[in-house]
Amino acid sequence: MAEKQSTPLEKAARLLDLVPYISTHQGVALSELASEFGISESELLSDLNTLWMCGLPGYTPLELIDLEFESGYVSIRNAEILQKVRLLTKDELVILLVGLDLLIKSIDPKRNDLLSAITDLQTKIKTIIGDIATIAPIVNSSYRAIVLNAITSRKNLQISYHSLIRDELTNREITPIELMVDHGYEVLQAYCHQVGAYRTFRLDSIAEIAISGIQQPLIEKPKADEAFQMQIAISNRIRSTLERFRITASQDAAAKSGSHTAFSFSQDWLIRSAMSTLAATEVLSPPNSRVELARKCRKTLDLYESAVFGKIT
Repeated sequence: MAEKQSTPLEKAARLLDLVPYISTHQGVALSELASEFGISESELLSDLNTLWMCGLPGYTPLELIDLEFESGYVSIRNAEILQKVRLLTKDELVILLVGLDLLIKSIDPKRNDLLSAITDLQTKIKTIIGDIATIAPIVNSSYRAIVLNAITSRKNLQISYHSLIRDELTNREITPIELMVDHGYEVLQAYCHQVGAYRTFRLDSIAEIAISGIQQPLIEKPKADEAFQMQIAISNRIRSTLERFRITASQDAAAKSGSHTAFSFSQDWLIRSAMSTLAATEVLSPPNSRVELARKCRKTLDLYESAVFGKIT
């Protein structure tokens, strides 16, 4: 009958116990050592061969564990080196603390024993390096669960969404289609009933979410995104400004000032892009875009001239 082999976890735990035991029992016989740990001599020899390739950071012959067991008796010749206290650097402690933050957020809340042990370890580390490293998910995990539930049950969602383009919160009724990752962000592909078109929503921009329980049918032919266009004149920083508006121009055109036509599904995006070019862009048409741009610029200047900024020296 084949001998029962230890699991990897049992083997790792035994290896950690073997070193201090052999250090305090130099010259112990193989048979006695195998009996002490409840394993066969062949499995013990496998453990000793593994230990022979272990050691302290550096892993040169000076730091590797120097074992002697060919004679049938086991000794460690560099036990005094192994007794040296190993200290973690501050960078290593920060990495460990960040890892514990991630770990504690993934554990079942009912496992009070694990949560308590991790919290105690975090407290000990923070007494050494201070409370300088914490990590938190940017997406509420409960929101993700609600989205997945709505997709599975074929129900709509009511969301309060922060639009980065308009910088405002809007309430929407959407039909969720698929969760995916786009350029490192978790996004939801969905049909927005307010605009009658398909939209992509970043999960970290959702302020509130709930299953509506109402299954509105999708419009068979969703409204096409309205194409806004804006006539602009670029006076300086021409190449970077063209890239900002995603305008493709010839090498000659990119080298001199002139007028161009910018397109986007969002007029707000065009206006914000014009504001971000630091006076390099003048909006020529349409008139309503010129008026809106002037209004936003005036609002921004009012903020700088307000008492709040006046207190900053």
